[in-house]
Amino acid sequence: MNKETTQLSPTLSIRISTDGFCFCTYLPQQPDSVKYSYHECDEATSLSANFATAWEESGLAGRKYNNIQVIVSTTEFTTIPAEYDNSEEYETIYGSCFPASEKSVKILSNRLSAHNLTVLFAIDEELHESLCEIGEVTYYSPVSIIMGFLTRYPREEKRVLTAYLQGEKSLLIAMEEGRPLLMNGFASEETQDQLYYLLCIWNELEFSQLEDTLLLCGDTHADAMEMSAKNFIRNISRVNPREQFRSNLLNKIENIPFDLQTLLLCE
Repeated sequence: MNKETTQLSPTLSIRISTDGFCFCTYLPQQPDSVKYSYHECDEATSLSANFATAWEESGLAGRKYNNIQVIVSTTEFTTIPAEYDNSEEYETIYGSCFPASEKSVKILSNRLSAHNLTVLFAIDEELHESLCEIGEVTYYSPVSIIMGFLTRYPREEKRVLTAYLQGEKSLLIAMEEGRPLLMNGFASEETQDQLYYLLCIWNELEFSQLEDTLLLCGDTHADAMEMSAKNFIRNISRVNPREQFRSNLLNKIENIPFDLQTLLLCE
């Protein structure tokens, strides 16, 4: 691909989740070129079949892309020290953390260089094959994106528990002086269940209800958590993308997931 073609080819970003797919394209040289769409999943159909339908409906097939990046929204991930990172052992390590299912999966990884860690996560093998047909793809897990955000925008507080709540998926990241203490994900639709698990982690790590900070980001689940958690934690801070990422057209898109917005603006 020559330089002129590259300049005219947009970046394609896809967010894959069991509840739906997000598609976003833009030309880096033209910020006003951003186009975004969301396609819900049919629970009666496989994820790969849902993606095939969404991809066809998106009108994005058959085009050339300068860069393709895909977020795999999953609560099943694990981390390993970077010095022990060996791709030949990914399946063994991941399989020891999560029981095998009937579906074949492809194990993916992200390197968190700032913290000397590697994140392992998985994608449906059939869906992975479909994505390979689009072009060369770079894959990300939400935990990798949120960790990148926390590294780029460090907090002044000594100890912070970040909760990213999007749909039924919750991600918790505990940090002390910029160092990760815990990263965990779980699925729950009820705010009270999310709050219970959050407070269990808070207590287990011996965070102070008066001194330490809860940082919330995500959709309306994060709003509900803020209302509930204030009865137990004094210092609660809400990440507002419109304030964090000022003067950006992505802020005009309603309900764009925070991890997708962060990937686009912090890459």
